[in-house]
Amino acid sequence: MATTETLDLVALICSRLCHDLAGSIGAVNNGVELLAEETDPGMREEAIGLIAQSANDAARRLAFFRLALGASGGVQDPMALGEISRVAQSYFAGGRLGLVLPQENVDLPKPLGKALLLGLALAGQALPRGGTLSLTRAGAGWAIRAEGSMLRWQDGVAAAFGGEADWSQEPAPAMARYARLLAIASDLSVAAEANETTLTLNFAP
Repeated sequence: MATTETLDLVALICSRLCHDLAGSIGAVNNGVELLAEETDPGMREEAIGLIAQSANDAARRLAFFRLALGASGGVQDPMALGEISRVAQSYFAGGRLGLVLPQENVDLPKPLGKALLLGLALAGQALPRGGTLSLTRAGAGWAIRAEGSMLRWQDGVAAAFGGEADWSQEPAPAMARYARLLAIASDLSVAAEANETTLTLNFAP
């Protein structure tokens, strides 16, 4: 990638992280302010509940993106499939998505594990009314499938997954482009297929 594109990619991914965390951190701050000003026991208990829930939301999102984007360990270190499933389950907890995730605990190349996590995040985002999100083996590769009553799939995300030069420079397409680069590092290609209700991301040799 050109240097300018690399800088843009980093900035856009950081924007996505800030967006994902801003709501939870803001709610924690609001809860602390309410707790400091409120004397009514019932309201104080409600503020503590708000703080606890919001802090948990921030923690599970951080855990997900730490695994998907972080640099802990060496790039050649494996990533356990069980850890991918556990973190994904936590990330989507409390939402309207039914998850079908692998139960086996084999090791995957770290770039592939990160690419699958980002693919899950983007596919889940495409189901605003809920539905089913799954990660399964597909021959020598992997497939992520999102299915629901309505699919909202951005053209820019599809272009970024497909490697088009004029991909839309927004946070979600930036995540897709990074996932594609991680898949390529694992000797896999990515293909996105979508209709009105179903999206499939195929990671294949």
